[in-house]
Amino acid sequence: MTEPVLDVQGLTITYTVGAGVFQAVSDVSMQIYPGRVVGIVGETGCGKSTLGKAIPRLLPEPPATIGSGTVVFRGTDLVRLTKRQLPMVRGTGIGMIFQEPLNSLNPAFRVYDQMAEAIRIRHYRDMGYVKSFRGGSMPFDYSVRSTPPVTNPVTKSIVPGGAAAEAVEDKLRTRAEFREEVLRYLRLVRINDPEAILGLYPHELSGGMRQRIMIAMALSERPSLLIADEPTSALDVTIQAQVLTLMKELIDEVKAAILFISHDLGVIAETADEVGVMYAGRIVEYGPVADVFLNPRHPYTKALLRAAPSRYKSDGPLSSIPGTVPNLSRPPSGCRFHPRCPLARDACKASSPPLAIVGAESKVEIVASHRSACFFPEEVPNLP
Repeated sequence: MTEPVLDVQGLTITYTVGAGVFQAVSDVSMQIYPGRVVGIVGETGCGKSTLGKAIPRLLPEPPATIGSGTVVFRGTDLVRLTKRQLPMVRGTGIGMIFQEPLNSLNPAFRVYDQMAEAIRIRHYRDMGYVKSFRGGSMPFDYSVRSTPPVTNPVTKSIVPGGAAAEAVEDKLRTRAEFREEVLRYLRLVRINDPEAILGLYPHELSGGMRQRIMIAMALSERPSLLIADEPTSALDVTIQAQVLTLMKELIDEVKAAILFISHDLGVIAETADEVGVMYAGRIVEYGPVADVFLNPRHPYTKALLRAAPSRYKSDGPLSSIPGTVPNLSRPPSGCRFHPRCPLARDACKASSPPLAIVGAESKVEIVASHRSACFFPEEVPNLP
């Protein structure tokens, strides 16, 4: 079996806000394999974005705290890395596409400058100056320099000084070569006439164009894992369809594993290979996207699918899930969904059900089996 790019086991994340402690993510486990797309779906506030940002350790620590669990990326537990080691993983190892590109792109720099910076970091990595994070070294190996870092006159980037600087100068690309690579990635995300936008600032571009630039920047570093946090939620329907089509086409081209976070069931069904359904900080159902959506085995998943809008008017009014999302500072005992669940019994209030395999195992070796965190998964298909 192919080794997973990412292996998350028992991850728990808490926030300390004032005198309260909120468990935003509780005992989450999942694996992502090369070339696969894993979707995470759920209501607003269920912990999807917290999970996505916790993997590359982008959460503010404190107030966020990783209470327990492991996040193993390519054989290294990211939870154990120091803040000085984390930059060696981000970008060149794990790329991220955020929800709102206007807040993620630097408003003071033009498109070319921001794209070239991402490519330059990857270029240093390929040259060996971004060393393996297993060794615990800094992104640039300053141990070999005898003088302070200097600025490269061509690329305007900081490089090691002394003899090392001369060695780097021989390998650095010219500005024309950087420009051509920037244009290549902009063409890759289907931007017409990319030369015309190189000198523009983010506020001068449309929302769809900014999102494409964010995708191009993430892909230009050639990460092993790409985390997309609601990448299409701020776009209109037409542009959203174009971006989703683009991402599906690029999956095969860049050969990266992707964690796709969304509240939109249709987007996940269209994009993901496997899907995890989150409720109140926990994954309550996980498996191949077709199995989970066509044959849900958790009451929350079935209620969520039933509440999705339909194209047929004869279906009647939209369904809703009774009750409210629990307060994560005082979550209910046992299964967190039991106050809203039509199948709830005493066992559900007493203990939390494990995420266990239901039905037959998948025949595809790298695809996760269908699992449900419910004591009565066989009764879910009979719910109205």
